[in-house]
Amino acid sequence: MFLLLDLLLQGQRTQLNLYEDRFHKLFQDAMDNHSGMVGMGLLAGNGMITTLPLCEVESFTRFGIDENWVDKGDGMGNGSIFVTIRAVGRCKIISEDGMLQEEPYFKATVCELLDEDLALEGLKEKSSAELSGVSSAIEIASTIANNIENEMVSIANLEHKLKELESKTSSSTAAVDDETRNDEDKTADGKDEVMNRRLVNAQLENLFMQSDSSTEGVDIETEAKANNDELEEDDDDEEDDELLEEDVDESKTDDRVAQFQKAFEDAKETDTFGYVLQTINVNDKSTIRTPKDLTAISWASFCTGQADNIQREVMKIQALDETNVLKRLQLAAAMLREEKKVLRAKLSLAGVQDSSSNEQEEP
Repeated sequence: MFLLLDLLLQGQRTQLNLYEDRFHKLFQDAMDNHSGMVGMGLLAGNGMITTLPLCEVESFTRFGIDENWVDKGDGMGNGSIFVTIRAVGRCKIISEDGMLQEEPYFKATVCELLDEDLALEGLKEKSSAELSGVSSAIEIASTIANNIENEMVSIANLEHKLKELESKTSSSTAAVDDETRNDEDKTADGKDEVMNRRLVNAQLENLFMQSDSSTEGVDIETEAKANNDELEEDDDDEEDDELLEEDVDESKTDDRVAQFQKAFEDAKETDTFGYVLQTINVNDKSTIRTPKDLTAISWASFCTGQADNIQREVMKIQALDETNVLKRLQLAAAMLREEKKVLRAKLSLAGVQDSSSNEQEEP
């Protein structure tokens, strides 16, 4: 059983450490009798949600497993199975009678849950839509998908502004702390400064005396070369630091747009539903998406951002149970609009005005 925060949507992956005997039995049952397919049971309150993500075992590795199981009390037993699972669909428990067993692991009779084919719905409405001038379902869905992509860009920009603001705030705080520490150290440093100056003067006098008295003193040319080498090394170190900082910047967590694009590709890759091909008029000014792309966007919209967003997790449950792609897109668009409002409010409280906030919202 999984918590709601662990919910996987189409195309998403997670890694599991199966260290209990019952999990080993469940894994073996899935591999031997169900082609490596498992349902992701989700706990909600005192019960379990009847709609489950349907996952496949992508890969697994066994570590130190003996034939006879021994629970050593350290959470690992005498071996573990590290498994990567990936959501490839959904299923639904048929009824209360569908629960076959609860021990040693849950087992139920389920049926696969499929989306309504948006292409077929669009074909049915096409003739009437052309006569009445009303947009078809697939045209509306394409418009919402475009809006979702625009919202992702806006949210990414707002989050970037917030990160910059937080970085400046933390830098200012650190500067104030350094200044306070410097004030405290000035008194102690003042006493040491006189002594250090005397030592430096004595070393300089010794240096000049050696250079004037004999040719065996300090080699000025060598010394200068050494100093230049040190400076070049310092410059190289600074360049290395700059390169390292650039590498760190490039390796930062992907922003919302990159997360969305990856989630879109993953969802599309695992979608094996047989769609009806639809002829698209290339002269049409509006961008009409394919049903497969629209379905992938409807899932990817819920797979971005921080993992601790409770509102998004609740909406993911609604999306999981929704078989109408158009409604799922509408749900995603509403969720993103709310997230954008929250980000704008945070910037406003910090005294930063979002230039795009005065623009008219797209329907």
